[in-house]
Amino acid sequence: MKKALITLILTIILAFLSSPAFCKDLDIDAAAYILMDAKTGSVLYEYNPDLRLRPASTTKLATALVALKKGELSQVMTASKEAISDIGVGGMNIGIMPGEQMTLDDLLHAMLIVSANETANIIAENLFSGRDEFINEMNKTAAAIGAKNSTFTNPCGIDEYERDANHYSTARDLALIARECLKYPEFREIVSQKKLDMLAPTNKHEKWNVLNNTNKMLGNSYSYGPETGDDRNQFTITGLKTGSTMRAGNNFVALAVNKDGLELISVILGVNNKPGRTVFDFTETLLRAGYENYSNQIIVDRNKIIKKVTVQDASDDGQLDLVTNGKVEAILPNDKSLWNIEEKVNIKEDLKAPITKGTVLGSITYTINGVSIGKVDIVSSRTIDQSLKAQIRIYVNKITNSRVFKIVTIVLIVIICFLILRRILRKISRRRIYRIKQRNKWYN
Repeated sequence: MKKALITLILTIILAFLSSPAFCKDLDIDAAAYILMDAKTGSVLYEYNPDLRLRPASTTKLATALVALKKGELSQVMTASKEAISDIGVGGMNIGIMPGEQMTLDDLLHAMLIVSANETANIIAENLFSGRDEFINEMNKTAAAIGAKNSTFTNPCGIDEYERDANHYSTARDLALIARECLKYPEFREIVSQKKLDMLAPTNKHEKWNVLNNTNKMLGNSYSYGPETGDDRNQFTITGLKTGSTMRAGNNFVALAVNKDGLELISVILGVNNKPGRTVFDFTETLLRAGYENYSNQIIVDRNKIIKKVTVQDASDDGQLDLVTNGKVEAILPNDKSLWNIEEKVNIKEDLKAPITKGTVLGSITYTINGVSIGKVDIVSSRTIDQSLKAQIRIYVNKITNSRVFKIVTIVLIVIICFLILRRILRKISRRRIYRIKQRNKWYN
C-alpha cells in the first residue's frame, strides 16, 4: 500500500512537470517561455527559461547556425537515401529524392521556411564527414554562445527514436541561438519569406511546388498600448521558426519589430494547442506585454557631469568637470521604479595637469542583478594647462632623474673625491718632507 502511494505521488509530480505550466500574470499556458531583446540579449519576461524540453523543429535553428558558420551557400550537396528516410513518421519533407543535388542556399530555404526534415540531414551529411560530426559541432557551437543546457542528437528535431531520448533544449538557449543566427543577413532574408517558391531545378526536379511558411504569424502586425490614431504602436512578425511533435507539443520561436526598431525574440515551448489558445496566440500575448511595458531607455546621456575634481599643478584654479563620453541605452521597463540599476564609477585619483579635453579618466559600468547592461567612459570636459612653477619643477626633476645627469654627478663626485684625496696626500707628503728636513738638521 505504501509503495503504491509513493508511486502514485511520483506519477502525479512527473505529470505536472511534463505538462504545460500556467502563468497567471500573462495568461500563457506553456511549459516555458522567454522574451529577449535581440540586440542586447536582455531578458524581459521568462518562465522556466532553463527547463530542458524537446525543441522539435526549432532544432533547425542550431542546424542553420552551423551551416551559416561553416558552409558556403553555393555549395552543391547530394541527398543520400538515409538522409531522406530518417525524418520520423509523418515527418515534414518536400520530396527530395536520393541522389538529388541542391545548393546549401536552397536547402536552408526549404529547412527554415517549410521545415523539411530531410534538408537538415542532407546539410549535416555534406557539410561534415557525417551526421555525428555535424551534431557534435551543433553542440559545441551552442555551448560557445551560452546555450549550455542544450543537447542535440539529430539536426532536424525528431524525438520518436530511442537514440533521441536526450535531445533537449531550453527557451533561453533557443533565444540565444536565434539571436546568433540573426547576425547573418542571409538568415534574416530566408525566415522573412512567406512562401517557398524560388527553388532551382535539379537533376531530379524540373520544378517545385509552391509551399507556405509554417510561421502563420509572419508579416502580420499587432497593436499594443494606447490608441494613437496611426500605426505607431504596432509590432510586426518578421520570422522565425516553428516546431511540433507529439512529445514536444507546439513550439514557436518568433522575431518581431516595432516602429522604433526594437526587435524582440519570443520563445514559447510545450503548448497544447486549443481554439483561441495556440502557441501563436500566446506568442502575441508575450510580445504585446513586451512592447507595452518595455522600451529603449536612456540610462545616461552624453556629456553628463559625473563629478567635479581639482587638478593639481594647473595654471588656473584647476576645477574640472568629468563628463560622459557617450550614452548608455537599454531595454527597460517604462516604469522607472522597476529599473533596479546599479552603477559602478571608477575615476583616476590625484589628477595632475596637463590634461587634454576628451582624455579618458575613468568609466561607469551599469548592471542589473549582476549582469552588465552598458558601460561609458568618463572624460575631461576641457583642457587644463600646467603652471609655470610645475613646469620648472618637472623640468628640474626630469634633468636630475636622467641617466646622463646621474653619470655626470658620479663623475664629479669621483673627481672631487680625487682632488680631496690628492690634497690630503700632498699635505701628508709635505709633512713627511718637513719632518725629514728637521731630523737631518738636528743631526747636523
